[in-house]
Amino acid sequence: MQKRNFVAGLILALSLVFSSQAFAAETDGLADILKKIDGLTCTQPEKLPQFYAKNLVIMVDDKRALLENRVKDYRQMMSDFRDMKCETQRQVLSGTVGKDVSYVLVDEIISITSKSTDTDERQHSVCSYMFTREGSQWKISLEHCSSLPDYSINPGDDALYYFHNPVY
Repeated sequence: MQKRNFVAGLILALSLVFSSQAFAAETDGLADILKKIDGLTCTQPEKLPQFYAKNLVIMVDDKRALLENRVKDYRQMMSDFRDMKCETQRQVLSGTVGKDVSYVLVDEIISITSKSTDTDERQHSVCSYMFTREGSQWKISLEHCSSLPDYSINPGDDALYYFHNPVY
């Protein structure tokens, strides 16, 4: 009986390991698209539209955003902040790749720092990205992000801690 339970447990553990690896491999292509976008955001924002579908919807918290305005904002940010450094930490929480429609749900922290203005902007969000296939490429057709508190900021590290992390 113990040997059967051990074998059943081993099979269960192996199936969990292989299914998590299959999930990661399935969504890696979508995560790679997001990494490419991250690389262009603070360097060449005018190249961002190639990654988005024509019928794009962007929602940030409860507001709708337009891609062309986002590109303008990134361009303005690049002119305002010298020696700017942009970083994105992203963890894929869930996702599925289909034939024509796919999605990923991610937890992401975006950090923008600038030495010239002592700027340290951070945004912690949970985002869902819906992709549609256009020809042979995946394009983002829906981006919906909801802000979360940035738990990487400790009260002693930032005078604006409670501004960044309001207590509701």
